[in-house]
Amino acid sequence: MAMKVEGREAALAALSAAVSELPRGIRLHVTVSGTVCRPFLLPAVEGVASDAEWQAIAASMVEESTGLPMDSPVWLDEGQAAPRLAVAMDPAWRQGIEAIGGRSLRSVRPWWALAIESLGSTRADGRSAGLAVADSESLVLLIAEGETYRVAQSYALDGEAPAAVLNRALVSHDGPADGVPLIEFDGAALPGQRVDEHLAFRMGGVA
Repeated sequence: MAMKVEGREAALAALSAAVSELPRGIRLHVTVSGTVCRPFLLPAVEGVASDAEWQAIAASMVEESTGLPMDSPVWLDEGQAAPRLAVAMDPAWRQGIEAIGGRSLRSVRPWWALAIESLGSTRADGRSAGLAVADSESLVLLIAEGETYRVAQSYALDGEAPAAVLNRALVSHDGPADGVPLIEFDGAALPGQRVDEHLAFRMGGVA
């Protein structure tokens, strides 16, 4: 069942209470805000020969690129070589979720990754395309040229409308002329309702 809470400690406490009511042997998949899991791009670097070297480069860029601590876990996408897409996760959230989920925890993923899977963010004709995903506290903007991301960034909403934040981001990144679709998490649809695997997303306009 859905609950509204504020802050990491309250959210983790609510998750812990919910997990304690689940039957034994359940598989737990946790989906988080774009504030918790933030994408960024690694520049092309000559001479990098291994994933370990890429991980070291990503770790050195986390704080400047996302605002998260340097010790944040980082995952690298295998879909493009340069610029390479990386995702950093707030370590405090990660530790809290892992402590609660234990052996039942199967995955921790951001909302925006689900949106990419459902709609995609590239166009077969190679032209610029994009996708913006807003949840309760953040907006993630992805812009691609063909199959290659050229923008991958998370923005804090700070109470502002997602469309307004998106419009400013598109101007600063020279977004596609025909705009990008905005998908918003519809939190108002959740309280008191059972949540299924599709979650409560709704399509906004094109910004």
